[in-house]
Amino acid sequence: MRTIRAVVVVVTWSVAVAGCGDDGKVAPDAAVHPDAPAIDAPAPLLTAPELAAAHALSPLPAPPADLTNAYADSAKAAALGQMLFFDKSYAGPLAVGDDGTNGGLGAVGETGKVSCASCHAVGSDGMDDRRSKPNNVSLGTDFGPRNALSVINSAFYTWTNWGGRFDSQWSLSLAVAENAKIMNSSRLAVAHLLYAKYRTEYDAAFPVALDVRLADTTTFAATGKPGQPAFDGLSTTDQAIINGIYVNYGKAIQAYMRTLISRDAAFDRFVAGDDGAISASAVHGFKLFLADGCVSCHAGPDFTDNQFHALAVPQTGLHVPASDLGRYTDVAALLTSPFNTSGVYSNNTTTGKLTGLVQDNAQKGQFRTKSLRNVALSAPYMHAGQHATLDEVITFYDQGGGDPGASGIVKDSRLAPLGLSTQDRADLVAFLQTLSGAPVAAGALVDTSK
Repeated sequence: MRTIRAVVVVVTWSVAVAGCGDDGKVAPDAAVHPDAPAIDAPAPLLTAPELAAAHALSPLPAPPADLTNAYADSAKAAALGQMLFFDKSYAGPLAVGDDGTNGGLGAVGETGKVSCASCHAVGSDGMDDRRSKPNNVSLGTDFGPRNALSVINSAFYTWTNWGGRFDSQWSLSLAVAENAKIMNSSRLAVAHLLYAKYRTEYDAAFPVALDVRLADTTTFAATGKPGQPAFDGLSTTDQAIINGIYVNYGKAIQAYMRTLISRDAAFDRFVAGDDGAISASAVHGFKLFLADGCVSCHAGPDFTDNQFHALAVPQTGLHVPASDLGRYTDVAALLTSPFNTSGVYSNNTTTGKLTGLVQDNAQKGQFRTKSLRNVALSAPYMHAGQHATLDEVITFYDQGGGDPGASGIVKDSRLAPLGLSTQDRADLVAFLQTLSGAPVAAGALVDTSK
């Protein structure tokens, strides 16, 4: 009989015949079995409530369906999305070059130097590890305002990015490609790329073939996006054609990202019955994780409530912007986006995700609860990479979070000093390290741009 389950199986039997001690250990039943030899039963590793909590966190299920993308689980779309994820050729000119220390991707003005994988690298078991130095905000064509999130297990996100700027995975790629600080590209450049390089794959994945006028730049200029004459000067019909192609680009990348699932963490094996899968330190760390309320936000098999909370993390660090209002800023952009899930490019507009959503002062400084799966592999931490190590993060929470000062941010009421010892912090780190899953299958991470 495995120890972790003894608290359920043995305690049930013991209650029926004799009862349990207050410490959760199984009490011997000499009165019922007077001739039986005395046996010192091992103390269970987890109490019944702790075991129930562990099972609520494991195993990781299949990712939820995304009906807003009709191609979310299409193998053909995923194959195309993989190629696009690693392709650098459509990125625009770099505004920040490599100075030998900042992790830059080339010289200022060079093009074709950035791909999705540049900030969500194939290294570190597929985690995003190519960031600027000294590791805070990410560096694409320029320094961005935040720390790039992992794409591993991102199919479980309810909202995408730190502030919930996107209500689908497919719409994220659309903003990233045209963002001057990330890829500095445009939807016309993407459409031409698809026609010139991936026409066969695109036409196999989507029901409407690419417009043959993309064979040259007579009708559709080589580059252009809203706000630029090359796109704004197109007819409404042609703008819709380009937008539709661009949306399919994002939906293909989402289909690929949905294949990036990491399972079988040591914690999962522990919950499934392997007492030796994690250390005694990690077991104590898990108990602290429950007792200190960490699980109230880092809940469920993906260890996130998918909600937004204000922690008052200071906006400090090289290249970190002086201010970031998080959810408050991102809600406004989401509601006006033509690519949100209530818009014409969504394959299901009845999700209700945006129903009643408005910009509200209470959202200032709120950021999405990050999943803790693979967290030991995804430093630096917090929305702008303000903390370099897990111990720094735990120390921040142990202190009750940050000081909002006069920022207008209302810190989450659940944040309070925890009174952790040095050993407690080490045990919590040991537990978090058990959440690293198996590397994503190599075939799903092949760099097809080479």
